[in-house]
Amino acid sequence: MRPEIIGTMKVALPNEPKIIEAFHRTCAPLFEQAEANRAQSRSLATLRDALLPKLLSGDICVTNVEDEVASV
Repeated sequence: MRPEIIGTMKVALPNEPKIIEAFHRTCAPLFEQAEANRAQSRSLATLRDALLPKLLSGDICVTNVEDEVASV
């Protein structure tokens, strides 16, 4: 579910601060990972957009890339 949808939902909040703190402790790593995933997705899309035209035009040749990657 997208964050903007979750942000519009109405939810009941507990009166106990300890419950809210436990929720934040539990969910904070998930939110951080989701943001890291979004950043990585943007980075990979930029890389794809930069490389794909060069691959299609033949500016970059990938015939030996598998051999080079295997040796690393």
